[in-house]
Amino acid sequence: MNHAKWIAHFQRNHEQRAEPDWSAPFSLRESVLKHLRPSLAEYQLGDGGGPACLIAGDAEQFRSSSDAMRQIVDLWFAEEREHSRLLGRAVDRIGARRVHEHWSFTAFLACRRAMGVRAELQVLLLVEIVSTVYYRLIRRHCTDQPLRDMCSLILRDEAGHVAFHRDRLASAGVSNWGLGGTLWEGQFRLFGLAAAAMLWLTHGHCLKALGARPTEFAREIHRELSRFLWRLGRTAQARTRPAVPATQLVGQTA
Repeated sequence: MNHAKWIAHFQRNHEQRAEPDWSAPFSLRESVLKHLRPSLAEYQLGDGGGPACLIAGDAEQFRSSSDAMRQIVDLWFAEEREHSRLLGRAVDRIGARRVHEHWSFTAFLACRRAMGVRAELQVLLLVEIVSTVYYRLIRRHCTDQPLRDMCSLILRDEAGHVAFHRDRLASAGVSNWGLGGTLWEGQFRLFGLAAAAMLWLTHGHCLKALGARPTEFAREIHRELSRFLWRLGRTAQARTRPAVPATQLVGQTA
C-alpha cells in the first residue's frame, strides 16, 4: 500500500475548503425543519462527534503497524471531526438543539468496542458508504444552499475515505472469508444493507420530508455497494496481475 499517497491526499484535502455561507438567507419550511433538526443533530453526534478514533480492543495493533499508518488514521479521523464541526454549524443554522447521546450511537459504539479492529474497520467503511447516500440525497433535495455546500464538502471527503479503504483491502489481499470471493462479498453486502436499514430507520423521516423516496434511497444504496465491490475487485486483480517483462513490452510495441 502506498502510504505516502494517502498521507499526501489527506493533507492536500485539508486545503482550499470553502466554508459554507452560514449567514445566507434561510427559507426552509417548518414542515421540513421539524424532521431535519433531529436528523442533523444525531448525525453531528455520530459523524466525528464521539470518540474520533478506532476503539476496538486490538485497534492499537492496526494503528501501530507503521508510523505512516498511524498518521493516516489520525488524518482520517481529523476529517471526521471536521464533519462534526460542519454539522454543528448546520444544526445551529436550522435552530436545532445539539445532542450528546442517542440510543443508536450508544449501540454503535458498543458494537465497535466488542469487535476486533478488522470488523470495526469494515463497519466504519459501510457507515461511510451509506452516509454517502444520506448526504447526496440531502444535497439533491434540500433547497438551502449552505446545507448543500456542506454536503458537497463531506461527500468529497467520504469519497477519499472509501477509496482509502478500498486500497487498504486490496493491499491486504485476503480477508477472513477470502477477499473478492462470493462469501466475502455476500457478507459485505448483507452488513451494508443492515447499515442502510438502520440509517433509514433513524433518518428516513428526514429524507422523506425533503422529498426523497424510499425507492430512490434503496437504488442509491445498491449502486454504492455494487460500485465499491466492483472497484475493489478491479483493484485487487491489478495488484495480483504478474508484471509484463520489459522485453515483451518492447516486442509488442515494435
